[in-house]
Amino acid sequence: MKILKSATGVVFAASAMAFGGIAQAQEESLSNGPCELELTGDTSIEWRGLYGRGYEVTGQQQEFETLGVTVRHQGEACEYFLVATPNSAGPDNVLLGAGDQLYWDLLSQTSGPSIVSQDFFGSLDTQLRGAFGPGINGQPIMLYFTIPPGQFVRGGYYDGQLLVRLFRDDGATPELVSELPVALIAPVASILKVRADEFVGGAREATIDLGDLTVPSTRTVNFDLVSNATVEVSFDSRNGGLLAHEFGAPGVPYDLRLNGTQLSLEGLARQRIDMAAPGASSAAEVEIAISQIPGRLAAGRYSDSLTITFVADP
Repeated sequence: MKILKSATGVVFAASAMAFGGIAQAQEESLSNGPCELELTGDTSIEWRGLYGRGYEVTGQQQEFETLGVTVRHQGEACEYFLVATPNSAGPDNVLLGAGDQLYWDLLSQTSGPSIVSQDFFGSLDTQLRGAFGPGINGQPIMLYFTIPPGQFVRGGYYDGQLLVRLFRDDGATPELVSELPVALIAPVASILKVRADEFVGGAREATIDLGDLTVPSTRTVNFDLVSNATVEVSFDSRNGGLLAHEFGAPGVPYDLRLNGTQLSLEGLARQRIDMAAPGASSAAEVEIAISQIPGRLAAGRYSDSLTITFVADP
């Protein structure tokens, strides 16, 4: 029995040595073989922005979303480079949506340079270069996707695609070995700013004096609007377009016009303003008009409460 145990131990040890030698030989074979490269990484970027709402058209600070990729290598030593290119119908690196376009860039560092090029091989300025020694290894790379600030575009969803290309560079003609398509998604938040001289210091209420109601008169309130969406303006009159007498005498009707269009105040009145003008600014001119009143009016105070609501509606 002792002899059998000794023999078994010798055979096992010999098998282990043989297996280790095969594994080492395979690794040496891969290390000494031709250079092989592979590109893997994230396949989508969604722009969240500083407040998580997407791209802010009034923002002035440059923001970034990261794109992580990895270059894997086996075989002999070799050099490589990465280049990004837009994968869209047009030649520019833009996201499309809402009838507008949003420019983007992909940087090797937050301070640059850009690795985006319209040229298939890129240029010395846009090629992100690296190198491997012999063996089996990989190199993680962090890229920085940015949508430059100061682009005033309409609210909505914008999308596009870029390709990150990996080239093996042996000193002759570079060889494309791998491509990584990356989907790009960027919601653009809708904004709305409203200002009028009658509403001082951010006040939400104002009194408009129509003067002597026995003679025709018109009062105008001009609202300055800044928005990247279509703006809906609604009017809600407490008395249905009537200036009511404080003691119940017959009231005085008035007409309401928005940018020259007369609106009925028998119910909730609505009007949409397209903000496609350059600079996305527009005016909302509200006119309140009193016509000639037949007969005599009771003395006293006449009034109505008119609520005007502005809503950005992409």
